[in-house]
Amino acid sequence: MSLQTNPFQRTTMMIMFALGFAAFVALLYGLGMGDPLASGKNGEAHGASNSIVGYKALANLLEKTGVPVQYSRSPAGMDNAGLLVLTPGPFTPAADIDAVVQQRAYVGPTMIILPKWQVAKDRKLKKGWMMRGDPWGAEPVTDMLNDVVEAKISVDDKARGRTPMASAVGGSVETPEHPVTIKGDFVRTIVRGPSRGALVAYLDDGGVYPQLDSLEKSHFTDEDEIDEDFYPVVIVADADLLNNAGMADKQTARHALALVKAAAAASDGGVTFDLTFNGLGSSENLLTLAFAPPFLSATICLITAALAAAWMAFNRFGPPVIEQRSINFGKSALVNNSAAFINRMQRAYLVTDPYADMIRSQSAEAIGISPTAGEREIHQKLDALGESDGNRFSALYEQLVRARKPQDIADGAAALHAWKKEMIG
Repeated sequence: MSLQTNPFQRTTMMIMFALGFAAFVALLYGLGMGDPLASGKNGEAHGASNSIVGYKALANLLEKTGVPVQYSRSPAGMDNAGLLVLTPGPFTPAADIDAVVQQRAYVGPTMIILPKWQVAKDRKLKKGWMMRGDPWGAEPVTDMLNDVVEAKISVDDKARGRTPMASAVGGSVETPEHPVTIKGDFVRTIVRGPSRGALVAYLDDGGVYPQLDSLEKSHFTDEDEIDEDFYPVVIVADADLLNNAGMADKQTARHALALVKAAAAASDGGVTFDLTFNGLGSSENLLTLAFAPPFLSATICLITAALAAAWMAFNRFGPPVIEQRSINFGKSALVNNSAAFINRMQRAYLVTDPYADMIRSQSAEAIGISPTAGEREIHQKLDALGESDGNRFSALYEQLVRARKPQDIADGAAALHAWKKEMIG
């Protein structure tokens, strides 16, 4: 059977396959991940944002001081044991925030950073940067906490100067521009604010939080009402104490670091910035699970098996084979069909005598030996011509006529033919 020239080089085909396979896997991954692949640089107030109201600077500061930081784009992040930082928007449903607070009561500490500034995009600014506008009013922010705690949010538009405010986590922090404060019967101050409100506070829910209550003690005194297994819920009323604008001030940055570490003191994990409340999360589906543990290992095995099968295919199959005619032309047909028939019937040894006699007759005729000469005389005269590979004609003749195995017959015939070609031509 003959081979057809392959129009494509092997390397070209392998590169095309590799690119196509990688694009297909990337497509599946993209369909499965969906919104989690969206960039966090959208200018909003969340942990992955580098805008003036974002908290990327705080996340970087924590990482540089050895605190593990991660960003959660799925509801599963609510179960992380470390400090969970929630950065809800001004119109986040109060029930959603309360559900997370209730869920994490015995899981880990929670910090809720309330929105402060309205922002607007400007094409002249870099990607992810925003123009800061006026503060949000007190009403939408207060509504966000209705299900969590009964408290009042206030925005002081008349505050002037940067007066140092005492903090329960050590030192003091200067009053930010347009300070936002919170106060309520079940809210305890961490950072004092103007007008007897708190810039940062924690829920007085019966838990024991010695690292946070140096300014105000809990009103829970009955041991039956105290639960030492509770984790704190910290509410940052004024976002300027933690956002990127605030991190530009060294004193504010030091205080932000101390505040986060104090809030997370009762837990063993790192800090998780939730992004689901900011529209950067998605629900899980079958494709999402395929690229997440523990199913990720099975996906890798399937991809590896597919690559192995493709590699075997590239090595096993060469250029396409041209289909031969079922019946060849002329003498070729006669020889091929006869050989195939003899081979199928396993009667190859029947051709040894006729072939050996044919070589002997042709050789005798070529050197002028009389046709009436006997077999012995012919062999003597042919042996006198010389040896081929150390063998005379008579020895090669006997070797061929005695052969019975197909390989021995082929070797004997080849050797006898080689002697004739060398001695006579």
